Amino acid sequence: MSQDARSTPTAARGDNPVLQFVGFRLGDEDYAIAITKIQEIILMKPITRLPQAPDYIEGLINLRGAVIPVVSLRKRFGLPARELDDETRTIVVNVHEKTVGCVVDAVTQVMRINRDQIQPSPLGSAAGSCRYVSGLAQLDERLLIMLDVEKLFQFDELAAATAS
Repeated sequence: MSQDARSTPTAARGDNPVLQFVGFRLGDEDYAIAITKIQEIILMKPITRLPQAPDYIEGLINLRGAVIPVVSLRKRFGLPARELDDETRTIVVNVHEKTVGCVVDAVTQVMRINRDQIQPSPLGSAAGSCRYVSGLAQLDERLLIMLDVEKLFQFDELAAATAS
């Protein structure tokens, strides 16, 4: 990336800012989360399982002294289980003044996308994982699914599952 691209926070047209996202994969699909919601991306750490937690909550990890819940996005979206491998990562996000780890198959890239390239989900806020989709963007020949982590994590259920 050129120095100019890094130092310019908006596109040439001042009314159409460039947004940054971190891309990741779940199965054959490409997803993205706004970079402003991401604290860091880490390798998998040992997870302490919680009894009677919802299936999608993998458990808790110790992240430099802070205990945070870890969620499997595969399970959250109803995708089949997959063995963890060298590509598996935990994306640590900050939402609702809380920190949560999201297990994904692989982190792909940091992307700069013009706001006008993002289309609303054609399914609106339909049932299922569609309610977590904030928009869609064309990425080469693939469709990129933008996730709204504010809607993805309802902290009443996370708090109940991870309360000590």
